[in-house]
Amino acid sequence: MVSKKDTLLEKNEPLTNEDKALFKYFGVNAKIRPPFRILNPERMYIGDNVSIREEAYMHCYQDLSGNYKFIEEQYKKDFNIEDYYYDSELIINNEVMIGRNLFISCTKQITIENNVTISERIFIGDNNHSFNHKYVPIMQQPNKKGNPIYIGQGSWIAAGAVITHGTKLGRNTVVGANSVVQGEFPDYAVIGDEKAKLLFIMDKEKRP
Repeated sequence: MVSKKDTLLEKNEPLTNEDKALFKYFGVNAKIRPPFRILNPERMYIGDNVSIREEAYMHCYQDLSGNYKFIEEQYKKDFNIEDYYYDSELIINNEVMIGRNLFISCTKQITIENNVTISERIFIGDNNHSFNHKYVPIMQQPNKKGNPIYIGQGSWIAAGAVITHGTKLGRNTVVGANSVVQGEFPDYAVIGDEKAKLLFIMDKEKRP
């Protein structure tokens, strides 16, 4: 839920100069192609010559307390209102190339170093929904404040990958398509799930 304290840029046309001035920094020749949804650009650093393609959702959360008010009164005592407030920061450094359908969810810090290539349909999130209370809808419970994410210089994130909280990728690291990544990996690592393998061949006689 967007609060009155939040700044939301949700547009089907290019960013204006006034929009760009809302960011912590918006680099020379940087581009975010519409449509996009950007929550709290004042918490985002976008480096020089960054290119972000269509359908980017970049959320730096600071106030989700609006979800707390929907909790049934008998359960509100089980939650701490302070858990709904966040001090987030997104840093995308110079010459980063990002494809379509990016979703970034940040409650603490996500850093993408220079010259990183990020393909399409990527999720990068340093947090997750909490679901500790079985009687309260998950959407009303606070997001867990996760650990920072760091993506090293020159790395490549292939299509469909998911980068989760606390992940640190070294320099020139490759993340294979559709991989779910958590943990720390050294420079020049190649990370990926096993490729698909043949399970069986259907009985030819049963084919129509």
